[in-house]
Amino acid sequence: MAAALLRSAGLLAVWIVIGGADPKDLAVGIPTAAIATWFSLRLLPAGMFRPRPLALAGLLLRFPVQALLAGTEVARRAFDLRVQPGLVRYVRISPSPRRDAFLTWASLQPGTLPAGEDEATGAVLVHALDTSQLVHDSMVIEEARFTRAFGG
Repeated sequence: MAAALLRSAGLLAVWIVIGGADPKDLAVGIPTAAIATWFSLRLLPAGMFRPRPLALAGLLLRFPVQALLAGTEVARRAFDLRVQPGLVRYVRISPSPRRDAFLTWASLQPGTLPAGEDEATGAVLVHALDTSQLVHDSMVIEEARFTRAFGG
């Protein structure tokens, strides 16, 4: 019950930030947050993630810097003729909603994008702009940060 209330409050807060807090906005926002909470609990049951506030804050505060670095890194590498694009296999995390959440977060890393699964091995295929970089190692570091922030 507490998880549902917390999610509902969070979704309503997002609604207020985007749509405003006027009574006519809340007349739509409150039922929308309730419906979104119901779907959220069906798709990602309570207890799957146990956020750690300090680690989560560190991860989220790192986001704008990481996004800026990713954009400049991609732009810089687009004009570098020495890059070696390709796929890197990443096998540390087993298929689960937790892996899906991590891969969504990992897509923000500079020059990398999770791009599917190797059906033979189950490894995640990560498209890298430059395979000469330590792509696998940077994924390991990001997974550790993600795990610290969300538990597991």
